Amino acid sequence: MSPKLVSQPVHVDLGGLDNRYKRADLHLYGIDHSGPSYEGRVFLNHPDADENTALTPESGYAGSFYVFGHGGCYGDESHCEVPEKRRPYDLRTPHALLPEEHHVIITDSLRRIEQAGATELTVTVVPIVRDAPAYIPADMVRDPLKVERVSIVTYD
Repeated sequence: MSPKLVSQPVHVDLGGLDNRYKRADLHLYGIDHSGPSYEGRVFLNHPDADENTALTPESGYAGSFYVFGHGGCYGDESHCEVPEKRRPYDLRTPHALLPEEHHVIITDSLRRIEQAGATELTVTVVPIVRDAPAYIPADMVRDPLKVERVSIVTYD
C-alpha cells in the first residue's frame, strides 16, 4: 500500500454557505509527477480510506485525478532538476518536471457532508499505482504522492 495524504481536520461552517455555491472544487497544487503514473482517489471525511475502500458516496468518495508520471530520471547529472527561477529572457519551453496542478469537482460530496451537519472536514488522497514498469525506482512506486498544497474553492 502506498502512503496516502490525509489533511488535518479543518473546522468548517458549511451550513453558513446555505447552498449559495453552485460548484465546489478541490485544488491540489505542486504535484510531483517524476515517478510512476497513478490514480489519486479523493475521499472527504474518511481518513481511514485505502485502496480497498468502495468508490461510493457513502464511503466519502468524491472523485479521482490522474497523474501521467515521468517514470524516473535517466538523463545526465542534473538533467531532471527543475530550475528554481527562469532567466528573464529564456525562451525555452518550461521544464517538463514542473509541479502539476489538478482539480476535482466535489460539489455533491461537499453538499452531503453539509447535509449531515459535519463541522470538520478532512481530505484523504489514496494513490493507486497500477503495473509500474520495473525500471521505475521502487521508492517512487511505493510513495508516488507528493503534494505541496490543497484547497477547496466554491463558485457562485
